[in-house]
Amino acid sequence: MNRPLKIIILAITQTYERYCVAGMTERGQWIRPLPPDHRFWASYKYDDGTFIKPGDIWEVADYVKYNDPTSPGHTEDIRVLSYESLYKCGELNNTELCAFVKQHLESEQTLHDTLNANGRSLCLIKVDDIWKIEGANRICFTMNAKEYRNNTYKEGYPVTDLKWRSVFRSHRSISFKGFQNLYLCIGLARTEPNKNITREYPMVISIITNPFVDYPPQYP
Repeated sequence: MNRPLKIIILAITQTYERYCVAGMTERGQWIRPLPPDHRFWASYKYDDGTFIKPGDIWEVADYVKYNDPTSPGHTEDIRVLSYESLYKCGELNNTELCAFVKQHLESEQTLHDTLNANGRSLCLIKVDDIWKIEGANRICFTMNAKEYRNNTYKEGYPVTDLKWRSVFRSHRSISFKGFQNLYLCIGLARTEPNKNITREYPMVISIITNPFVDYPPQYP
């Protein structure tokens, strides 16, 4: 019997018509909880209609480790065995969330390991600056004065964070200058051999800031 697991949610993203959730335990271990019957969650809302959001605290009583054979970098997955074994047991405000994040920041080497799917698919970093690619839902950032542009067929990392996709639609020219703290969660998308996507590729799955940026009226 597993001990109940508490997860501080750090990211919620859309994956096709469903949603992916990721967070950390109180000790800073990454966890990506998967629902009992799918790889992704059916909704971004709880049963009472409120939004799942970073800072929420989940408790999971019944779960097993899950290994995705097609995406070996996804070492953080667990399978929740029943919906009844998971519930929201609390939430952190933005000040508390930023304090938690600061306590569990990871290194630039961890970022490189994540970008290369080297035994992991999630990381949490503090960055010096963020800039949005004009006309695209993509960002670049600097960490330790080094630029990360993800220069593939398009510049920048795609942003899948539900909140910030809405923010970018509302404020196309938003600037991150002047923020006291900027934190990013980087996550890898899964491979999709049937679509000829054979490599786990990086995305920005969460942007956490101080000061807090409100959720736009049209969220998500």
